[in-house]
Formats: sequence, structure tokens, C-alpha cells
Amino acid sequence: MNPLKKLHLGPGEQVILIVIGVLALIVLTGNHQTILNALYSPTAAIIPIIMLVEYLILKGSDRSVIYRRELDLAREKRRDDLLALRTMENELVDLRARIDSDMKQPDNQALLQETAAHARSRVEQMLTLLRGRI
Repeated sequence: MNPLKKLHLGPGEQVILIVIGVLALIVLTGNHQTILNALYSPTAAIIPIIMLVEYLILKGSDRSVIYRRELDLAREKRRDDLLALRTMENELVDLRARIDSDMKQPDNQALLQETAAHARSRVEQMLTLLRGRI
């Protein structure tokens, strides 16, 4: 540990030091009534209220960074989902156009079988893409 490094006390350690200081003050002065009157005075009641407001402000500002990060992740996921849906739509439109054009020639069985195999492979690709997004 670097001896020149500044000692940093956390909030819990600060509270413990304050409590120890107050208890030492009570023991050393021997004037318990004056200290208890000061602790329970109306002006001392303002301190917890100020601390509560400060706590709420700090907690509110701390979470804004987390919320922004989660919002960015949600936007990115939504964008990727929309791209996948557009890709699937394009595939389906192309597949429908091919099936429609090949159905105009019902006497060509080889063409119909090739179209059915092509349609099956395209549907499998779209299912894979859809399952990857779910």
C-alpha cells in the first residue's frame, strides 16, 4: 500500500466514526442531558430530512446511466428484430412471386418439384432466422 495514497472512507465507515465520536463526547463531558437535548432538538430533525432528500437525488441520478444503457440495448435489439423481419418479408415476397410464376405452367412437373424444394429450403432459412430472434 502506498503511504502517500489518500485514505478514503466509505459512507458506512463515516457513520461508524460519527457514532463513536458522539459516544466519546457523551462519556468525556459527562453532561448527558445537554447532549441528548441537542440530539433531539427541532433543528436536529432537519438533518435526516436533508439526508433523505440528498439520498433520493443521488439514487435518481445514479440510475439514469443504467437506464440509458438499457434503453440503448433495447433499441439495438429492436433494430435487429426489424431488420430480420424485413429480410423475412423480402424472402416471402420473392418466394410468392416465384411460386406464382411457376404455377402458371402446371404441366411442367420438374419445374414444380424444383419450386417446391426451393420453397422448402427458403422456409427453413426463414424459420432459422425467426428462431434466432426469439
